Amino acid sequence: MLNIAALFVAGTAALDDSGAIYATRIPTTWFQIEKIPLMARIPIVLVVHARAGGDYDPELHVVCKDPAGVPCGSLQASWYWPDEEDRPSKYRCFTQDLAFPVETEGEYTIGAYYDAEGRIEMATPIPISIALAAPSPAAETGDAVAGEATDGEDEN
Repeated sequence: MLNIAALFVAGTAALDDSGAIYATRIPTTWFQIEKIPLMARIPIVLVVHARAGGDYDPELHVVCKDPAGVPCGSLQASWYWPDEEDRPSKYRCFTQDLAFPVETEGEYTIGAYYDAEGRIEMATPIPISIALAAPSPAAETGDAVAGEATDGEDEN
């Protein structure tokens, strides 16, 4: 059985040549945006594991849902996953940007699902808050860059 070891949003995330994840601002729990609507792109980190002897061709979907619970973006992962020699379990790490349209402020969720529509959960979805930034004095003079976003992180 395929299990989710970790699913989170990072400020930045990448895999190195050996498969190790380098990520910053973990966990990122909110974003401030300058305007709505916009197309958001956020780095997702996913770590899965399974017992040896099965799950050779797994498939899962990372789905973003808007504040009303409607799917608005997704990623699909499928791969050939052989057992590792003399090991009782196997692990796999992924990082990829998830793109989705932001039409409203609120709490979006990102979760791992068995289906592309986000109906059958593999693990509890995580919340991500998206809010409009307060207008700055620079915006009133026309000096602000439209669509620029800042992200937040927990201090704990």
